[in-house]
Amino acid sequence: MPRIARLYSLLLLISKFSLPLSAALPELSSIEPLEFDEAAQRLVARGDARLDFQGSRLNADRITYYQEYSLADALGNVAISRDGYRLIADQLSYDTQESVFAVDILRTGQWPIYIAGLTAGGTTENTTVQGATIYYGNPGRFTPNVSSDQIDFTSEQGGKLTMSATTFRIGNLPVAKLPSYTHYIDQTPLLLEVDAGSDSELGTYLQTTTLFPVNSWLRAGANLDLYSKRGVLVGPTAQYSYNSESQTITGALSTGYLNDQGDPEPGLYDQPIDSERGFVEWRHQHHIGERINITASASYWSDSEVTRDFRDDYFSDNQQPDSFVEAVYAGDNYFLSAFGRFRPNDFQLVQERLPEVRFDLLPVPIFNTGAYQRFSASYAHLEENFGQVIPEIDQASQSDRFDFTYRIERPILLTDWLTLTPLAGARITHYENQEIDPLALGRYNDPYGTPTPSELKDDQFTREIYELGFDLEARAYAHYATQNKMWEINGLRHLVRPVLRYRYYSDPNAKDEIAAIDRTAFDLDRPMLDLSDLRNVDSISETHLTRLGVENLFQTRAEGYGSRTLAALNFYQDILFEKNTRYDGNMQDSFNATWIELVLSPAPWLKFDLASRFQTQSMSLEELRTRTSIRSGEIWEIGLSTVFLHDRIDQYRIDFIYRINERYSLLADTRYDAETGEFTSTEIGINTRLNNAWEIIYGLTFRQDSSRESDFEFTVRLRLANQ
Repeated sequence: MPRIARLYSLLLLISKFSLPLSAALPELSSIEPLEFDEAAQRLVARGDARLDFQGSRLNADRITYYQEYSLADALGNVAISRDGYRLIADQLSYDTQESVFAVDILRTGQWPIYIAGLTAGGTTENTTVQGATIYYGNPGRFTPNVSSDQIDFTSEQGGKLTMSATTFRIGNLPVAKLPSYTHYIDQTPLLLEVDAGSDSELGTYLQTTTLFPVNSWLRAGANLDLYSKRGVLVGPTAQYSYNSESQTITGALSTGYLNDQGDPEPGLYDQPIDSERGFVEWRHQHHIGERINITASASYWSDSEVTRDFRDDYFSDNQQPDSFVEAVYAGDNYFLSAFGRFRPNDFQLVQERLPEVRFDLLPVPIFNTGAYQRFSASYAHLEENFGQVIPEIDQASQSDRFDFTYRIERPILLTDWLTLTPLAGARITHYENQEIDPLALGRYNDPYGTPTPSELKDDQFTREIYELGFDLEARAYAHYATQNKMWEINGLRHLVRPVLRYRYYSDPNAKDEIAAIDRTAFDLDRPMLDLSDLRNVDSISETHLTRLGVENLFQTRAEGYGSRTLAALNFYQDILFEKNTRYDGNMQDSFNATWIELVLSPAPWLKFDLASRFQTQSMSLEELRTRTSIRSGEIWEIGLSTVFLHDRIDQYRIDFIYRINERYSLLADTRYDAETGEFTSTEIGINTRLNNAWEIIYGLTFRQDSSRESDFEFTVRLRLANQ
């Protein structure tokens, strides 16, 4: 949004002084005495002439102002300044009555957009620039720019540029031409990313991604990579963004295909990798009116390692690709949705929904009783194929599942600071057409031991689970007249909320009855408590627990308006009356886990996050995640991260940026594994700017015992700044 506002202001700068000029007489001055022609009602200023009017200033060699016609003419070294913006021209004329202006040989801009033109004229709402060039960055030999014989600007739809024959250039080098082009101010017209380097796995390589405008809503280009040891990767790319009064569509496509000339190591589950390799990544969002949203994501990979080998930035963000499409209709107090999850990749184990149709009624009052009810109903056809993961399992799992949930709750205000909410609910799930391999069912029944093959008792089954519980919440706060200039604290408010939550789910008694596809996933976050919210529908077990918690929030007044959060500290304790199996195969304790969560942000230059979990009875640390970041203005920034999981993970990371000056920065990122006692990855680099339009990063990467990447890599990355 700041870039949108800057460019919009630049195009309006020529006429910005129209309103104040009409509202009050200007102040005209110069080195030489002013000349006044009474008959013509004309004032003439020569020699560093200056016209000041309500925050705007016009400088020129000569300024002539016609009082009768409210017309100003400026000639020679014309410069207009207002609100930090500046326009330079050879000549300017302005009619304050008609709000019409004209300038010759103009130059204006504010980072990162600069405009040059032979002539310009028009009004605030409509401006035409002849012989125009728009630069992305300071004009120079390597600056991306767009040139056109004529550019028409209109303020509609947030600002729109309509260009005749358009040439996209880098410096003076043409890279693309269009017969016409319409550009909306909130879009970046050009994208170019170049990565070059060398390592032992890929050889010397060059990776490029380009996007050029095709029309006002579409940019298209290509991924084109060259690898001396592996071959050529190529594939089309596109981005689209369409807006109208009734709908909004945005999306992106990135693809690549390679005939791999190397000898890649096997992929996930030791699957061999074929020489024909490629990927397709597509993301899409569609909003229709205020009620309909459609979201789609598709990731096709020829093998589990194709993006890791050739596009590691994709792999870092998405190591387990998910392909789905969802359409949601938002009613006044309900949601109606259709969701499909697919398995385009053979190397993945995916719980497919083909599809799932769902209705959710949001909490609504029950007459005037003070109670609220909510309801959901869904149908899903589920499929799962273990065959690619566990060869012994040769039969795919499937089921048709009908799932219904209902819940009623009644908040009771015991005092003005204490609320009790009793609740009750039920979940009825019916299964049809169930199929599952006996060995897969055995694995579900005994996930941490040696699976014993089991048979489903029937291909259909109805399960009933009932929920009882309550929430007891207290609220309190205090204000303190604390002042601290260093931390910018202007008063202190402490909010505290003790909570007690009790839940009981009845025993499903569903052993050997369900082809479990939606199972419990490995997740160390605090478990969900509400029966209707659980997503492990096929593996819900009897639950009986109490959760105690204390939530604290510390705030101060924000500069200008509102409040700013300084710290948040939360404690939670689960007490189990019914024990289940832990993630490591051991039985849970009665005092199952203690969670401590802390967030500190007392100043813009300091932030600390902590999430931890303790085994309560032994008070041993089970899990710890922290992140600390410290900034010294715009000079340097350092971050420290830790990840600890008992007997599994113990890793540390330090990342550092030091800005030498406006052009150069030093970068460092190192990771240490305490389990192996080795620095697994260290990256060092230099970030520099070329002509303030391009960002170039030179980097060295050192790795230790990486499964696929080389131990040493040199890279050079080139991309447009601020894109």
